[in-house]
Amino acid sequence: MLRLFSLGFLLACLAACGGGSSGGGTADLPDPLPVTQSPGGIWVGVDSAGAPVSLYIAETGKLRATLHPDSGLFVAFGAGSVDVTSSAVVSGSFELRGPLLPVPGAGNEDLGCSVAGSLQERQTLIVDLVCSDSNGVVYDEALTLAYESVSYERTSSLADIEGDYTLVFQRDTNSLNITGDGMLSGMYHNGANCAINGMASIIDANYTLIDVSWTMSGCTDLRGIYEGVEMSGFAIANPAPTGPPDSYYFLLTGQTEDGLYAVSVLYEPT
Repeated sequence: MLRLFSLGFLLACLAACGGGSSGGGTADLPDPLPVTQSPGGIWVGVDSAGAPVSLYIAETGKLRATLHPDSGLFVAFGAGSVDVTSSAVVSGSFELRGPLLPVPGAGNEDLGCSVAGSLQERQTLIVDLVCSDSNGVVYDEALTLAYESVSYERTSSLADIEGDYTLVFQRDTNSLNITGDGMLSGMYHNGANCAINGMASIIDANYTLIDVSWTMSGCTDLRGIYEGVEMSGFAIANPAPTGPPDSYYFLLTGQTEDGLYAVSVLYEPT
């Protein structure tokens, strides 16, 4: 809009001044602004130990990660964000926690991770991923991650995710209801034994990642660390080939008194 206005203003001035020079020259226009590439995608690869690495990045830059800093014994879950400059330079950070269930004691410290590299939009993400604890670096990998177009480029809508769901285990005590306007409620009985209430919302209808957040309350677990914990992350439609039709993979994280806690479960329709 600014460029069009400037050009129109210039032409009006030339007309008022008798049309400019007889040579018919044109005014210099500013170069177009570079377009910043989107980091959005499900990015997958393996590290030097052969362990899988996955970065789930929304169009907004919000990030959830799964990787194996212990060379494959346990999956660890991360939460953070990345930015992309106009020259396709990627930078960001996230907090990493593993294994899935928080266990008090030594060796279970959360890690701080940095992401730095370059992007070819919807093609390749090349990053140095470094994670450290208070004793120093524990994971340092140069990764080339591939873009999962089939998984990521599924459209998303609240109409599609609306419904009743359960988990494949403890079906009687795990429930999830999502309404047409995205309101979410149910019971989560998997380490944390709590009622959940929250919201699902569309990030970009052209892509599969759905923003999800919920708060835990009325918890009956013996440890008592989940009451009031706010979880956030993504729901991902039918993660083929493992997911049955109309299922959703939920990858959420939140802070407990023990540190980062992750929910990584497949919800199936009831």
